[in-house]
Amino acid sequence: MSETADSAVRLGGRRDDDHAAKLLREAASEITQGLLVVDGDLTITFVNNPYRRFFGFAPDDPIVQPGQPLEAMLWTLAARGEYGPGQPGKHVEDRLRPVRDGSEYSTERLLSNGRYVEISGHPLSNGGYVFTFTDVTDRVEEKKRLDQLVRDRTEELHQVNSKLIDGIEYARLIQTGILPQKSFFDAQIGPNFLLFKPADIVGGDFYIGVKTDYGTYVGLGDCTGHGVPGAMMTMMAASVCRRAINETGVGGPAAVMMAIDRIVRINLHQTEAQVGPDNGLELTLCLLESDVGRVRVAGAGLDVFVQTKGRIDRVRGTKHGLGYGRQTSSATSIQETVFTEREAERIFLTSDGILDQSGGDKGYGYGRRRLTDALQQGANLSIEEQGAHLAADVETYSKGYVQRDDLAVLGFCLKQS
Repeated sequence: MSETADSAVRLGGRRDDDHAAKLLREAASEITQGLLVVDGDLTITFVNNPYRRFFGFAPDDPIVQPGQPLEAMLWTLAARGEYGPGQPGKHVEDRLRPVRDGSEYSTERLLSNGRYVEISGHPLSNGGYVFTFTDVTDRVEEKKRLDQLVRDRTEELHQVNSKLIDGIEYARLIQTGILPQKSFFDAQIGPNFLLFKPADIVGGDFYIGVKTDYGTYVGLGDCTGHGVPGAMMTMMAASVCRRAINETGVGGPAAVMMAIDRIVRINLHQTEAQVGPDNGLELTLCLLESDVGRVRVAGAGLDVFVQTKGRIDRVRGTKHGLGYGRQTSSATSIQETVFTEREAERIFLTSDGILDQSGGDKGYGYGRRRLTDALQQGANLSIEEQGAHLAADVETYSKGYVQRDDLAVLGFCLKQS
């Protein structure tokens, strides 16, 4: 190829390069992102119009023209207060550092004009550096709106939850008010212990103590549900138990349970043909007849455990509970077991919450065998110590598992140990 032809090719190539560069500059000027490009000497080589608008530079402002030092422009912005409070020199140095190091740079900033801009910096292969500036005001404002919405909703939920907790706490006070005080058991039945731990603030387990002219009734029940619904059931159930004892208590625990079954069915309008919720309770009941030196025990849906000569025995209750509309009444099949005070050293009433509590290596329920073993291990201790041993054993067994149901155990002596 001749020298003339070679020159023509080179000239054509330069024209093509110039044309491509011109197209790129025009395109860069039209995009919505701000664009700032510097060379390896930290000299401005290109600034587009969106960048000028971001920072309030006039198109002909000499400080942002190609060939100007980047550092000079940064000092101008720092002097305006564009970078916020602090030493201008430090602001300038912080922005020059990634360019000199050839490292990536990313930040988000509120400009003096009230707009939010996302700034990204990337090193170029020829030693230069390019900054992009993206207006993210809409995104930031939307995030602020959503954050405020979350805060408002959180506050609303907090207020609702606070009212709910206050209501539940008040329900706890009411439920506690209907339960016998420990002083009653201390005075009427002697040494005793009570483990009473609802799964929630309130629960469906309850216990009763009623002194009559012919003896003292002591019982423990487990109503349908737990939490607030269970607590509402316990209030009704405790009232029904006291009424049944007052009306039929002279006939013994079995007669009282028959009355409870009938009253609950009537109060809750439950029949065998009922559909929908079916509510009732399981109950263990003892009548301490101190004048004749004996105790009569019975259970409906729950068992009673009796300590005799240091041995723990299980007295089975009937299979079904009381008051349930979709089961044939089992109250007529309730059997009483009678012990003399010499035979029954201690009596333990329990709901099924302790039996069903998950624990151990495989998450099995605590169960009757573990309950019997724990009571047996404490048989030679005082009954208060026996109760503490049982509580510790359940705590150890269930460690790492949530409490699934209300837990209640009442143990008492029939004679002074």
